[in-house]
Amino acid sequence: MNANRENTIFFCKTRNEETHWLFLIYKHLKPNRLLSNEKDYSSYNQKYKNMIFYFTGNGNSKWVAAKMANETNDRIFNISDFIKGNQPLPDIKSDDKVGIIFPTHSWYVPLPVVDFVKTIEVPRDAYTYAICTCGDNMGKGMKLFAKQVKLDAAWSVRMPNTYIPMFNLDSDEVMRDKVNDAGTRIHQIANAINLHKKEWDVLEGMLPRIKTYIVYPLFAKYSIKASKFHLEGECTGCNTCGNICPTGNIEMQKGRPTWADKCVSCMGCVNACPQHIIQYGKSTRKRGRYSLAKVLKELSIK
Repeated sequence: MNANRENTIFFCKTRNEETHWLFLIYKHLKPNRLLSNEKDYSSYNQKYKNMIFYFTGNGNSKWVAAKMANETNDRIFNISDFIKGNQPLPDIKSDDKVGIIFPTHSWYVPLPVVDFVKTIEVPRDAYTYAICTCGDNMGKGMKLFAKQVKLDAAWSVRMPNTYIPMFNLDSDEVMRDKVNDAGTRIHQIANAINLHKKEWDVLEGMLPRIKTYIVYPLFAKYSIKASKFHLEGECTGCNTCGNICPTGNIEMQKGRPTWADKCVSCMGCVNACPQHIIQYGKSTRKRGRYSLAKVLKELSIK
């Protein structure tokens, strides 16, 4: 099956058949230096006026943000650090350019990203853009997001699927093709950003309004359930799942992970578990686990 998803999916379409719908519900690859206190953060913030904010569950959007920053010479910030209170909110009032990069969640923007943009004051004259990563398309999600924050430009970048409760992973070949193509597309987008071009190149796919305005609300209401996460096997207490969770929703209790109520259903914990013992209901038992690092290694890409 082929579907619009980095993390979530509600409808799907068959490959090689007539489409049918089913109701399913960093130059900086790393930070230049650690910001040890608010004073350091403030001085660094003044040095790097242009910023890219990213949100990621499985690494796709982080990789795109890092590659983009490498070409636009901008500073990247992980929105999760602000959500978890690990970093003070940046002052972007004097910024010339602000970018926001995130995965597609059932044809819309992850709610933590929507909440985040409400907390920052984007300068009226700043060039503001957004990039979504998705398995295939974004529906009307970016158009709806533009009602939350002023966007001068927007793009979508296809990346491998990561949402395994409903679907198996893309084939190895498809994964490699998507990542290779993404590298080329990122370079093209970066050129447009550096020129402050006002472009809107977001693939919406078929029936985009139904996807975003009907399917997404149903997904948000009925399909984000942390109660479905459980362990099937011996947990080593490594806390990989807790460290990767973008909302800080996982805590270790007696050497085992427990899930609270801030889940966004990104499946980061399921995919990252080195023991492959975290399951989401019964649907992930026979499914593969996504690793961007593995794909990049196979392609000899950083």
